[in-house]
Amino acid sequence: MPVSETIYAYAVGRIRVLETRLLDKSKLERMVEASTADEALKVLAETDYANMVAELDSVHDFEDILQEEIQRTYLLVRKINPEAHFTDLISLKYDFHNLKVLLKAKYLEENADTLLIPVGTIPIDKLRSIVSEENFQELPGALRASVEQIAEEFIVSGDPQMIDLYLDRTLYAMLIGTARKLRSAILEGLFIREADLTNIKTFLRVKRIGFDKEFLQKALLPYGRLPADLFLDLLDEPLELLEDRLSMSDYAAAVSEGVREWQDKGSITHFEKQADDLLTAYLQQGKLRPFGLEPLIGYLYAKEVEIKNIRMILVGKINGLPTELIRERLRDVYV
Repeated sequence: MPVSETIYAYAVGRIRVLETRLLDKSKLERMVEASTADEALKVLAETDYANMVAELDSVHDFEDILQEEIQRTYLLVRKINPEAHFTDLISLKYDFHNLKVLLKAKYLEENADTLLIPVGTIPIDKLRSIVSEENFQELPGALRASVEQIAEEFIVSGDPQMIDLYLDRTLYAMLIGTARKLRSAILEGLFIREADLTNIKTFLRVKRIGFDKEFLQKALLPYGRLPADLFLDLLDEPLELLEDRLSMSDYAAAVSEGVREWQDKGSITHFEKQADDLLTAYLQQGKLRPFGLEPLIGYLYAKEVEIKNIRMILVGKINGLPTELIRERLRDVYV
């Protein structure tokens, strides 16, 4: 067994215990079946979230405990991970999310502090200072170049959409490039799948809105296994051709669901669920590994999916959505 795997013995032991505390299907089902949001929150209070739930003044403040939980989870995994740079690589997406929020708030003169997530590698206060003062040299090289380009081009275009386009491309270039450099097959596979699924979703949206190939070319991430030409060639073709082209791929079920819902409702909610479930299934391989990085990555993603499920249930209950509608949107659990 490689030495790089055996150094994970303690961390994986901790993760195995933490996995037993993840919300299983039965607990989520009880929350879904609860008559009100407050009743659903009472079910959550029977879990590891008990102390945090007890501190809430109102169910409407539930986002506070979800942010606290994801922050606590990343801090813990970073602490026990003998190669903490891998944890930092996964949390990089939160730095990019926060930058998107801060840049849009700056250029559109809005206050979006409630959208910030304190999980990334760069403290939010530092990011806020960097953006407000346009002191971009403190950012990593590739990210600095991307943000500087955004600052220059926004003056001309005034289009906040370009913030997402530039930062998403930079994010996946950094994620996949670093995963390859570190020779982490599990992370490279995860990021490539995320890029492919993002491109499929982008294709569906662009096709529905009616934008041209030039826009689609700019929006696509060039880092997945699915070539950009696949989407460009199919933009003016019947949507069923995308389903046919990907029928033998890992993405067949997600595309089939996405195409069907896109045609019936103009929505990609089911595609997004299928995409998350596909990533969960990919990462569940870590449950079979006695050592190594995989169990830690699987647990981080499992906790993110758990938090997403809790959010969907509570938002649904607060807004009076039908029970069945909430249930069909829930992601598969890791355990």
